[in-house]
Amino acid sequence: MINVSKKGYRGEVEVLDLFKSLDIQAMRSWGSDGRSMNQKSDVDIVADVDGYELKVQVKRRKKLPAYLKFGNCDMVATRQDRGHWVYILSESAFKRLLEKCVS
Repeated sequence: MINVSKKGYRGEVEVLDLFKSLDIQAMRSWGSDGRSMNQKSDVDIVADVDGYELKVQVKRRKKLPAYLKFGNCDMVATRQDRGHWVYILSESAFKRLLEKCVS
C-alpha cells in the first residue's frame, strides 16, 4: 500500500513535470501548503501560462467517478445544485490548450 502523503507528493510532481515538459514555469508549494508561496493553503502548484497565474490543486484518488472517464469527450462540465460550474479537461486536451497558449 502506498503512503498517502507519498502518493500525493508524486501526483504533484507528475503535474509539475507536465508544465515543465511544455516549457511552462511552474513551482510546487512546500509540504502541499500554498502558504509557502504566499498563496492560500489549498494551492499545490502555481504555473505561469503566458502571463496568467494558474493555481492548481492536485488530487490523486484510487478510483474516479465513472463520469470522469471522459469516453469520447475532452471536457466534463459539472456543478452542484445552485453552485458554480466546474470544468475538468482530459490531459490531452489540457496539453493542447497549453501548447496553444505558449506558442
